[in-house]
Amino acid sequence: MKRLAPLFISIAACASPDHTTLRAAVDQSEVSLAETVELAEATVQYSAGVNASLHSGVDPVYTVATVATGTRHDVRLDLSGRVVSAIAAGGAGGGCTTSISLSEALTRAEAEVGGSAVAVVPDDDDPCLREIQVLVDTTLWEVKLGPDGALIEKELSDEDL
Repeated sequence: MKRLAPLFISIAACASPDHTTLRAAVDQSEVSLAETVELAEATVQYSAGVNASLHSGVDPVYTVATVATGTRHDVRLDLSGRVVSAIAAGGAGGGCTTSISLSEALTRAEAEVGGSAVAVVPDDDDPCLREIQVLVDTTLWEVKLGPDGALIEKELSDEDL
């Protein structure tokens, strides 16, 4: 039996993450991630969303980072879309000014795999590309879109949100 132990450990390590808590938060939510981006942008005048995510758990909350006049703002919203907080959080950093809107990118990614977007960040190598995590049932997909919204790649996500 000792010879089989490493096999069981390997299988367990390769198992896909359980996203049932994330699924429950999506199901409870009255707004989509794209809608929270639009609400956050309306909260911070003249801003554009740069990343966003749904944090599941005991008290699920959406977080959206927007940039306005060179300043980054962190906006938190509850599952009804009500703004809980909005604070200036330092410099904006580099970005891409030729991209489609964040909410449009989220909508396109959702349509690509038929699910609900739960997180979006600029690509590590190219800030004009967006990596979007989309939940389909309890499976998490990563959809990468170009600046014009064109699909770059789509694959099962290795993120553990």
